[in-house]
Amino acid sequence: MKNTLRNTLVTSISLALLAACSNDSSDNNQTDEPTPTQILVKTIETANTSGTSAFALPASDDFSNIPQDPNNLVTAEKVALGQMLYHETGIATAGVHTDLTGTWSCASCHHADAGFKAGVTQGMGEGGSGFGTTGVERILADGFDKASEDPAFVPDVQPFTSPAVLNVAFQEVMLWNGQFGSMEGGIVNTGLADDVLATPGTPKAENVRQLAGIEIQAIAGTAVHRLNMTDNSVLQTNDEYVMMFEAAYPDGSDDVLEDAGKAIAAYERTILANQAPFQLWLNGDETAMTEDEIAGATLFFGKANCVSCHTGPALSSALNATESEMFMAIGFADFDPNNPQVTGTVSDADARGRGGFTGEIADNFKFKIPQLYNLADTNIFGHGASFTSVRDVIAYKNTAVPQKVIPMGALDSRFVPLGLTEEEIDQLTTFLENGLYDPELGRYKPAALPTGACFPVADDQSILDLSC
Repeated sequence: MKNTLRNTLVTSISLALLAACSNDSSDNNQTDEPTPTQILVKTIETANTSGTSAFALPASDDFSNIPQDPNNLVTAEKVALGQMLYHETGIATAGVHTDLTGTWSCASCHHADAGFKAGVTQGMGEGGSGFGTTGVERILADGFDKASEDPAFVPDVQPFTSPAVLNVAFQEVMLWNGQFGSMEGGIVNTGLADDVLATPGTPKAENVRQLAGIEIQAIAGTAVHRLNMTDNSVLQTNDEYVMMFEAAYPDGSDDVLEDAGKAIAAYERTILANQAPFQLWLNGDETAMTEDEIAGATLFFGKANCVSCHTGPALSSALNATESEMFMAIGFADFDPNNPQVTGTVSDADARGRGGFTGEIADNFKFKIPQLYNLADTNIFGHGASFTSVRDVIAYKNTAVPQKVIPMGALDSRFVPLGLTEEEIDQLTTFLENGLYDPELGRYKPAALPTGACFPVADDQSILDLSC
């Protein structure tokens, strides 16, 4: 009985103390400042009424939540096949120089070690040599030059820096000028004349397939990058590839080129930076980002208003973005022809960006808004490699003084000074470089290829670099 009374008394005192503490806590909360995390959440909610969920990337195997072309539904079998084809140097058999056959792949210019960009200023397929540990040592092979009069020594190099394949599922059209993409129900290239959208005799002719940009790029890229997947290629002669293709297309295939391209596109759609600290934070881990990263994120979604252009889960464009939401003219310079890492010249069409494709004066000097994850994997930024650090890009946008001389009125009205302090520029840089950095992109590389070939490149020097 005494024990019962004592326990009752102790319980009563404890409850009284809890109530008192609760009241004190309640009173304190009325005057406490919100935490940095609470401020960031509120800032994001102000920027987008859907809140933090508007910026969350899906899991790579959550196919139902990965944007896709309704005429190319993503399946595990397509992804498995596409992953191999994307890295397969054994399909590089349609080149101009027999000594380099089988030495490049899609991944030569868009590989995991560089955030699925190229590690060099100008991505190189055939005509490139070497790789280094992250692709930064790839150079032109002996005798190759874009200006060569001998077709056997004209390299396959990109006219702009390599756009990242990372998070590519969240944009409808591909390339810096958006020339690839004609998806049924699409928005961006709708209304363009057939001779503009699908110019005969050019890679754009593949747009007649009425597929999204990722699919069209994979299909058109087969010819552009001197690959072969139809003419007695490893896709037909390697037993493992034959089985993988049959698994991906159990009803058979009437167009191997298109279906191989669709498989590559399906794989590319699953390459998502969903293990970056910001993504972990969005999924409930409040410790995933440092104080500086949180401060930088608050600037991104708040004062700096980066989110007004870089939005959606990839921080590129929102799903179903219009043309004006996806392309901007902010005065970035083109390739510098005096740069020894650049071969060839910048054509007028390339320099005019979107306008060089559409032919519309209003589109001149506009380029596609890129995604922002894993920027720290390279030191190459802008379509013309005119910046060498993330901080340089932020400082440029902070002052809003164009690098390139373009006609008055061509600059986007959204290109205005941001009013950031040096400390704020540092914090924003920290968020972009670290908060948006997925350290495990290697999970998207295959352990080995069905052919046993080295990848992402396989010339003699590269094999030494890669130890394969």
